[in-house]
Amino acid sequence: MPPRLTPHLPAFLPLLLALACGGALAADAAPEANPELERAAKLRDEAKALRRQADDALAAELPQCYERFLFNRCIANAKDAHLETVGKARALEAEASRTELAQKRRAAAESGRTQTDAPTEPAAPAAEGVFEIQPDPMADSTRRQREADAVRAKEAQQAERKQKDAEKAKARAQAEAEAAGRAEAAARDRARYEERIRQREAEKAKDAAKPAN
Repeated sequence: MPPRLTPHLPAFLPLLLALACGGALAADAAPEANPELERAAKLRDEAKALRRQADDALAAELPQCYERFLFNRCIANAKDAHLETVGKARALEAEASRTELAQKRRAAAESGRTQTDAPTEPAAPAAEGVFEIQPDPMADSTRRQREADAVRAKEAQQAERKQKDAEKAKARAQAEAEAAGRAEAAARDRARYEERIRQREAEKAKDAAKPAN
């Protein structure tokens, strides 16, 4: 004799079907891993590590520079090395920004939205599927930072050159002062010597003028 259905089972059938469909929809809506975005995240992590490395190296080098004779040159070299490492970090960040921007535009194109519909990419209205390439703000910021770093490096070199010129001028003035002092001392010694000779000759002449007994 077949088993009889419980009287409450038909009431739960719609709920069970809804739960099954919801689970399938959730599985379909799960975002897929994007290798390009993962690569961009890795680039940003590498850039952060390079920045930390540059800051730590500069902080360790500067105290040692002040103990050296040519400390200005040491400081300039340390800052140049810091800027070089930071420049590599900025290049990685710019590449990550370009990758993220390309993925956002690709996602907007695939979803049928124009560039003005994209939440993080405001731009002038464009035709469906046509996107105008906008300047990369990170690249522009990197360019301005490099220009500012170049100006600061040039100013540091000029300051170091001025300091060296001032030190040379001071040493030259001191040498000239010492030479003048030696010449003045020699002139005084020569004058005293000539005065003693004149006194001696005067005494001899006085003795020769005395009558003989």
